[in-house]
Amino acid sequence: MKRLFALAVVLLLTISYASAQIVTERCWHLDKVQFLEHKQDFWRTHKMFSTSARPYSTVTGGLYNLTEAQYGFGLKLVDEPYAEYYAGLTTVFGWRFGNGIALGGGIGYHQYNGGYDIPIFGDARWYLGKQRVKFFVMGSGGFMANFSDFKDLSRVFVNPGAGITVPLTKNMHLSFATGLLTQWDRNIFEDGPGYRDSFINMKLGLIFMK
Repeated sequence: MKRLFALAVVLLLTISYASAQIVTERCWHLDKVQFLEHKQDFWRTHKMFSTSARPYSTVTGGLYNLTEAQYGFGLKLVDEPYAEYYAGLTTVFGWRFGNGIALGGGIGYHQYNGGYDIPIFGDARWYLGKQRVKFFVMGSGGFMANFSDFKDLSRVFVNPGAGITVPLTKNMHLSFATGLLTQWDRNIFEDGPGYRDSFINMKLGLIFMK
């Protein structure tokens, strides 16, 4: 009787140990599956977030419009008309390429001490890096038309500079730039250098992307 009782106890302990081992292995397997599912969900969510955030944090390619308010103060000879200061507004329409180059053409209005000009110009910008706040170098140049005295008051100009852009929304960026605007008598190509005026100018604008 004692032997039978001892055998029953041993058999019961063996069955309990085997059951506990199976449950443990099953729990470990379920934990592993749940971990892998959480890992997949994390990377899926991370990828979706990164993809949706990417257009907001970069200036992508396509059509764009840049509208800028400008102010410039004259250098050296500032006592003459069209030489002390100017304030104006310009707008540019162009195409932004995937490598960071943006090319466009624009028109605007400049008010000087003594008169006005209508700038008609080309604009080129190179945006650097892939960070949200982008640095760029720029160059614009063209013709300053003055219809009150087209022959004597119209000029040609160039305006190199540099600046930064800050994203505001997915399709709109704030732009700030500073540069050196130099303008010459329009007869520079015929009669020599003529007169020249230079300004340190600042531009604050908005870039609208399609």
